[in-house]
Amino acid sequence: MLARARFLAASLLALGMGCSLIKLQVSTPESRQQETEEQIRAREEERRQLAEKQAAEAAEREEALVKQIDALRAEMASGNKTEKAKELAKLLPQAQRSKAAKEGRIDVPALSLEVAGILEKDAAATGSLETFDLLAGLPASPEIDAAVVRACASVRPKIAQNDVPGFVAECLDRAGGDAKKLKWAGVQRDLAALKKAEEERALAEAKAKEEAKEEESKLARYIAAAVFASGRCNFSNCLKDGWTSPSPEGDIQVRCDFQDCFKNGWTARYPDGKEARTRCMFQDCTKDGWETSYPDGKTSRTRCMFQNCLKDGWETDIPGVGSARTRCSFQDCAKDGWETDLPGGGRVQCRCNFQKCFENGASCG
Repeated sequence: MLARARFLAASLLALGMGCSLIKLQVSTPESRQQETEEQIRAREEERRQLAEKQAAEAAEREEALVKQIDALRAEMASGNKTEKAKELAKLLPQAQRSKAAKEGRIDVPALSLEVAGILEKDAAATGSLETFDLLAGLPASPEIDAAVVRACASVRPKIAQNDVPGFVAECLDRAGGDAKKLKWAGVQRDLAALKKAEEERALAEAKAKEEAKEEESKLARYIAAAVFASGRCNFSNCLKDGWTSPSPEGDIQVRCDFQDCFKNGWTARYPDGKEARTRCMFQDCTKDGWETSYPDGKTSRTRCMFQNCLKDGWETDIPGVGSARTRCSFQDCAKDGWETDLPGGGRVQCRCNFQKCFENGASCG
């Protein structure tokens, strides 16, 4: 019995010693705050290290650029001027944006002038379009512009007829718009070609703009007439008094037939006086949907989802562009209103006035 008591006492003592070695992790507001601060410091350290790495990589790239430019200049001095000048011309636009240029370790304007002189001579001797493009791509300055204008005369014979307007536009721009500075055989004919191309481009842009406006107007016509309550409710009651929708041509006025859109349909009158008519299928728009007939002969069909527009919403097909999808708010259009996603990303939200659409109307926008 005594031995058993001693064993029990020893076991309890060992258990107590073991428990004292267990460190309890208790979460407190202070410990959570400390953990958050440690996480913030860790993220800041990561950002700092990343910034240092990126700065070091940028410095390495710039140092490599400086060495490459110095090497090319040395090779140019040794006599291999033209080819090395071409290589240098490709680097100078990048060098102009470099920190080394800002610090004065690369004199971009002086190098550009030096390279421009070599390229201009090569263009005059060979008429090379590659040389001309490199010359035109040098960091701009009045001196570089003048060199480009002089080179225009040298390379003009190599320009394809279709490229003449663009070429002349570049030369004229470098001449500050002064056509008298352009000197080559047939320059007046080339200037006339540029003028004609600009007029044709202006006409094409105007036509494209007009076509886009027509398409926008057509879409506005389709949506205003077929999508129920797609505009501002008249007298805050789309169900009874219809709605007004804007379009590039002017407002489109929609009126409920016999002051009951969901039974008798509605008529949309366009700014040009033409009309689109909507008729409820089987005289019940809320169950069977509706069909809209446009002046251009096309039609839109609206279907109630699960034959219950006022609970499950509806979907309207718009000719040529897709469909408009309407969802009832909280599955009760008559009480909580609805939301319609229009083709092209637009959206119309309607809210029942005092939660009674059929009695007090709906406000949409």
